[in-house]
Amino acid sequence: MKKLFARVAIQAFLAMALLPATHAATNAAYCSKPVRVAMFEFGVLYRADTSDGMDVRILADLERHSGCTFERVYMPRSRIWKELQMGRLDMATSAIPTSERKVYGYLLPYFKARNVVLMRRQSAPVDVNQTTFENGKLRLGVVRGFRHEAAYDTMVAKLSAHGRVVEAVDVVDLFRLLDRKVVDAILSQPIVYTQYLAASRLDEDLTLHDWAPADQFSVGALILARASFTTAQAKHWDELLVDMQNDGTLYKIAREFLPAKQARELIYTGPRSPE
Repeated sequence: MKKLFARVAIQAFLAMALLPATHAATNAAYCSKPVRVAMFEFGVLYRADTSDGMDVRILADLERHSGCTFERVYMPRSRIWKELQMGRLDMATSAIPTSERKVYGYLLPYFKARNVVLMRRQSAPVDVNQTTFENGKLRLGVVRGFRHEAAYDTMVAKLSAHGRVVEAVDVVDLFRLLDRKVVDAILSQPIVYTQYLAASRLDEDLTLHDWAPADQFSVGALILARASFTTAQAKHWDELLVDMQNDGTLYKIAREFLPAKQARELIYTGPRSPE
C-alpha cells in the first residue's frame, strides 16, 4: 500500500512539474515575453470612453489561445508607428498594410472596409465630385498617421501640397474639426462615423460621397514588430486569426457591434502573406 501511495505521489509530482514547461513551450510558439499591444480610438473597433470594442474582444481571444500575456496600451495612431519602429511596442491593431510598415512589421489582415467623404452640406456644391473638390478650395480633415484607399491617399497628397488638409490627433478630434467648421469634409468609414454621429445628421447636416474605385478598400491588420517576433511566430499568430475566421469567432465578435450584413462584409477573407 505504501508503494502504491508513493507511486501515485511521484506521478502527481511529475505531472505538476511538467505543466510550466508545457505552458512555456506553447507560449514560445507565439511570444518570448509579455506582449505590449497598442489600440487607438476607432469606432466599433475601440472606444476609449468605454475601453471596449471589437479589437478588445479579438485580443482577449488571441491572448487566451496563445497563452501569451498582453499589456494593453492606448495611444494616438501617429505615435504607434514610432513606438513600433523603436522597439517599444510589440503589436498594434487595425493597421493598414503599406510597403513602409512591412519593413518593420508583419501584417496579419482581419477586417476590410471602405472610406467615404463626409462633407458638410453647407459647403458642398450641388454638382461636387472628386475632380471639382480637388480643384476647389474646400478643406479636408484626416487623422494623422492614417492611410486610406489609394485613390484617397493620392487626393490627400494633392490637397496637402496646397495646404488644404488639416490633421487631427485622433478620430474624436477629427469630428470636432468637422463640427467646428475647421474643415469642410473628412474621410471616414461607416464602422467609425456611425459611432460618433447621430443618424439624423447624415441626412440633415452631411452628405456622403464614395469616390474610390469599387475594387479599392482598406484592409485592417494586426501588426507585429519584427524586432519582437520571428517569422515563424508571426505565422502562428496568423494561423490563430484564420482559425477565428473559420470557426466564426470574428463574425460573432463583429455581430456584437454591427448588423449581420455589415458584420459579414467586415471580415477579411482575401490572400495572406505574413512574411
